[in-house]
Amino acid sequence: MRIAIIGGGNVATHLYRAFSVSNECDMCLMVSSRTLEGLPEDADIYLIAVSDSAVSEVAGRIPLVEGIVAHTSGSVGIEAIGNRHCNKGVFYPLQTFTKDSALDYADVPVFVEGSDGAVAEILVKAASVFSDHVLEADSGLRRRLHVAAVFACNFTNRLFGIAEGIMGDAGLDFRLLLPLIRQSIAKLETMSPAEAQTGPAVRGDLDVCRKHLEMLKSKPELCEIYGLLSDSIYKTRHKE
Repeated sequence: MRIAIIGGGNVATHLYRAFSVSNECDMCLMVSSRTLEGLPEDADIYLIAVSDSAVSEVAGRIPLVEGIVAHTSGSVGIEAIGNRHCNKGVFYPLQTFTKDSALDYADVPVFVEGSDGAVAEILVKAASVFSDHVLEADSGLRRRLHVAAVFACNFTNRLFGIAEGIMGDAGLDFRLLLPLIRQSIAKLETMSPAEAQTGPAVRGDLDVCRKHLEMLKSKPELCEIYGLLSDSIYKTRHKE
């Protein structure tokens, strides 16, 4: 299998690493999305790993090839590839990527979509080179996955940032929260998020919630976030 990865960011870098260590890849290379310099004409798959807004533009500059042209976005539909390429698809790895952060690629779920069954089969085979969790998902389902991922990862990371700021204001090291964070994540291996939920809102301890809001009153944005999340937790548990 011959893979050409177009892009130089976090996703492109990790896909290159994942494919490069496999004996099933005869070729895996990265090319610049700006110049496409060195793009081979005979790759089996061309993976466009760029920002969502750039997918269509990059796809439009790829010469007509026999191989599959696919993008790696969770929120962009397959139609972004355009009509110039007969064999097109989506190759979406559901993971947060940072260049210098090591990953167990076998544990990364990959969701694929093909313009026809044969294309989908090839993309499944390619994803299976490194992933133990390969599934087919059309653009509508993939968008739902992406929204869920934003809540689970991006929003959670912002909450970590807020906690870091509160700790910093108190002269405390954010790393003191890491054991709590690790245990919170570990519990999800054996129970649902609803079962793992703890804290004053789930207990209905509104007095504690009010005291927290009082401490945050100088930062209206944090009060709003605290209130929305506490209200959601409380209503989910105390539906009556």
